[in-house]
Amino acid sequence: MKGKILIIDDETSVRELFTGVFTDEDYEVIATEDGNRALEILEQDNIDVIFLDLKLFGMNGIDLCRQIREMKPMSMIFAITGWASLFEIEECRQAGFDDYFEKPLDMDMLTDAVAEAIKKLDRWKKRYYKTQK
Repeated sequence: MKGKILIIDDETSVRELFTGVFTDEDYEVIATEDGNRALEILEQDNIDVIFLDLKLFGMNGIDLCRQIREMKPMSMIFAITGWASLFEIEECRQAGFDDYFEKPLDMDMLTDAVAEAIKKLDRWKKRYYKTQK
């Protein structure tokens, strides 16, 4: 496995698309429609990359990102939204998102973004472990 990806989106079709594409790319994929369930998953597992829909049922993606960033400061968190006019990129950056993607999604762009994120995390981990010796 290349790494772990968590998909948090209330659209079944988006979760299925991400799961299929990233599983084919040899990533372990966990998907949920629920922000509270996502927090439970993150308490139990180390996740490398998180795709988070900004507009979830019952939960604001910006607020959820802030909670995730506190729990998992090393995870890469990517915003995905079909409601670009409702959420500004600046607000996403302030909340802790590492990148921002609008629906409809370009899956080639997303697979490239994940590959770069994994490389960055690997680089950070190597540096961290060097300083711990």
